Amino acid sequence: MFSAASRHLVRTFNLQKKTIVSKPLVHFDKSNAQWRSGLNRFYNTEVKPVDFEAKYVEKIKAIAKREGLTVEELKKKIKDEAEKKLKNSESVKKNIVPKTTKKATADTIAAKSKLPYDSSAPTLDKLVKLDLLEKETPENIAKIWNAGHANKDCITAVIPSNIYDALYKRSQEYPMFVVPMPREEGVEFFFLQFNFHQCNFTSLLEYKTKGSEARPFLTLTHFPELQKSKGIVLMKGEINKDPRMLDTANAQFLAFALQQFYVTGGEEKLKLVEKFQKHPAEFDFQDLIKAVETLV
Repeated sequence: MFSAASRHLVRTFNLQKKTIVSKPLVHFDKSNAQWRSGLNRFYNTEVKPVDFEAKYVEKIKAIAKREGLTVEELKKKIKDEAEKKLKNSESVKKNIVPKTTKKATADTIAAKSKLPYDSSAPTLDKLVKLDLLEKETPENIAKIWNAGHANKDCITAVIPSNIYDALYKRSQEYPMFVVPMPREEGVEFFFLQFNFHQCNFTSLLEYKTKGSEARPFLTLTHFPELQKSKGIVLMKGEINKDPRMLDTANAQFLAFALQQFYVTGGEEKLKLVEKFQKHPAEFDFQDLIKAVETLV
């Protein structure tokens, strides 16, 4: 759900001061050094190298005779064959394309969001009879959509086309952000990441701990199937129950905050999203908290 690149971005931020520890990184064991220096006593520097050619001269002559060559011709043949094998092996190495892990960045995530609709995301025809909705007015579709999910453990919305166009465009430019949500004891930061027409939320603590394996606490799925014909985009927000970390009020706040920072909240809020993406080292969480206070 969450990419490794976003984890690298999160690491850029200093949420708390770090203390410098004077403890050495490597513990030097003097007894180990003495043991290693003692090894030198076992080396005999007077030992002469073995003359393998003299040792196996009779065998070399026998092989040369069997192949109808002189000893010198046999040596040259062996040398030529060895050089040929070496060249062939080097040629093979050049043709092998090593597997490389492309380092994910905010730009690659943004590029990925421009690809066609993610096949893993649900489509509207799996939830409703799309042909019947096409016959209704936008107003009736909104009523049917919201009423149909009224007794379900999720949140829904009907987004005007122009608002969603702006949201989707900016989600490609700025696929990651953090939203502070007021709690009884201060605020809790939630990390969000877009993936095509979906947006996943998890706690910043969860993401810093587990990275790309972090569980999405909330997934907002936008359905653009009716955008051209009816001028609306349907949204459904599903709360993860394994374990459940948010209630519907929390989910509604995160969805509202998303809309405010990316589209409807004005230039100052959008600048925070842009700074988080492009200049993370300059991002100030206190400015973010002040911006959220205007939402509550």
